[in-house]
Amino acid sequence: MADVPPTIQLTGPLVLGYQFNWGLYGVLATQLYTYHQAGFRDSRLIKSIVYGIFVVETLQLVMATHDSFHTLALGWGNFSDLLQVWFTWFDLPFLTGLTSATIQCFYAWRIFVLSKSYVLAITIAAIALVQGAAAMAEGLQIFISQNVPGTQTDTFKTTAVWLGGTALCDIIICCAMFYFLSKSRTGFRATDSLLNMLIRITIETGMITAVIAIIELTLFLTFKHNFYHVVPAFMLSKLYSNSFLVLLNSRIITSKRLTTSETFQSLTEISISRETNRTGGMKLELAHRTSTDNIAMVDFSNNPKKTHQNPPHDRVLCDV
Repeated sequence: MADVPPTIQLTGPLVLGYQFNWGLYGVLATQLYTYHQAGFRDSRLIKSIVYGIFVVETLQLVMATHDSFHTLALGWGNFSDLLQVWFTWFDLPFLTGLTSATIQCFYAWRIFVLSKSYVLAITIAAIALVQGAAAMAEGLQIFISQNVPGTQTDTFKTTAVWLGGTALCDIIICCAMFYFLSKSRTGFRATDSLLNMLIRITIETGMITAVIAIIELTLFLTFKHNFYHVVPAFMLSKLYSNSFLVLLNSRIITSKRLTTSETFQSLTEISISRETNRTGGMKLELAHRTSTDNIAMVDFSNNPKKTHQNPPHDRVLCDV
């Protein structure tokens, strides 16, 4: 790293960060279009979160583009422009903390619906709110100090709480969802295949945000007076938003799987209702099952059917 010119250590990460930011925004726009076209009968709260997050991400992109144009175009050749704060204090830590805390609190609510554990849900929500508040506090510190070269020294504690709390919260969410989804296995091949897919999506989307947060924290604390940490910083917010919509849109795949021949062969054990609950989930009524589980947009009803009659074909479709 010592052989890299100082200017490149500032401009190089900025260029990569802005490119990743735009690329992930394009993925997010596609995810939102898919969600809108699917016509999920979600509650107003969930729809408000989905479209609200997209508005926030659009605002973040506009502000980041403004900064990039001033830094790399209007300020070309002027080293002092690389050290201007512009809107970075708001579009990076502040909005990222807002987005991540909102999504993590949503997961805390979903886990509570399944586990009925106030302690676990409150713990996750508390960590989410703490890390979100720390991210906003860091943004305000940067805005007040206007000292870009001294950012890593001035905001050391708040950044550690923000990114450390983010990674910790994501890991707890992944472990909790993995545990409760694994407990929901019924022994029926079609249902277990559905649960395995949900477990895989949960781990993949949850761990990637935790890993990126750890990478950003490591770069922030290790490399002083450069912008290496900016690359994962620009990615983190969009990764949260994309992961959230991937989970919601996974219902399209689960619905298709539930209408395959394998599912029809299991109709003597499983009757699938078209009814959708107000939390945005699909309702699966499993024979000989007495527990109530609800996670990752899937409900396992506690009203098992005692009959083995095949349901009408129009009841096999799920909420898509």
